[in-house]
Amino acid sequence: MKTILVPTDFSSNANNALKYANAFAQATDNKIVLLHSYIPILGKYDRIPEIVDEENIRVKKESQKNLEILCKKYVKGTCDALLITRNPIETILEVSQKRKFSLIIMGTHGVSGLMQLLFGSNTSGVISKSTVPVLAIPQRYRFRKINTIVYASDLKNTINELKHIIPFAKEFDATIEIVHLDYGYNTTDDEKQLLEKKIKSLSYKKINFIEKKATLELPMADQLKKYLVKHKPQILVMFPEEKSWFDKIFIGSKTEEMANKLKLPLLSIRKTIVKQK
Repeated sequence: MKTILVPTDFSSNANNALKYANAFAQATDNKIVLLHSYIPILGKYDRIPEIVDEENIRVKKESQKNLEILCKKYVKGTCDALLITRNPIETILEVSQKRKFSLIIMGTHGVSGLMQLLFGSNTSGVISKSTVPVLAIPQRYRFRKINTIVYASDLKNTINELKHIIPFAKEFDATIEIVHLDYGYNTTDDEKQLLEKKIKSLSYKKINFIEKKATLELPMADQLKKYLVKHKPQILVMFPEEKSWFDKIFIGSKTEEMANKLKLPLLSIRKTIVKQK
């Protein structure tokens, strides 16, 4: 049995992500570890140390109790509660790597959803550094059977990246749609034909290659968004890295508009993970 790490800050968005994680774990025979991490209150010269210590003890007890309540309330299977007093992002990254979690499921925060995910939230910090795949769940999104996974690809390392998506798709017998926005350069017809041939040679057959003609007159984010709205997949997969195609899509265009309207889970797998294989 594999294990999913679900960080929580006890917010409604984190609770929603836990509900999603529970349904996901039930469907895939995974167990859940619920993690809360926080920075303890530090004593200052104008505070009484004993009072600071008492407050930290109170917060720790209350946090542990809340973790146990959430496990009982939202998780039907195995759920372990883990409380660590340390910087949340550092803790999530360290724990997920040391304990070899298969997946991290987190909620996005704020009315702008993915905007907060990309800029400044704990989810953003985890996605930018995690060596474990991160599945970010938008506000109020409810789990539904995963039939279609859209993989937004720049066609630079498609086969190797697919090898990281296929095990995930197999869990649900889902179709993978490789969506490529074609601007008429960088990839030749021969290269595309060779790619399609390699895709057909893979053991997993539920993979479709979809090429959409793109225009420089519209931001890439808007063009991808139109496809997602029309076809309604259950998950979008992307492979971010510094100054990558991922960044070009979400940064420097109508990012806020995209963030407000993209209402499906985003599975992020770092390109550096693929390169290490």
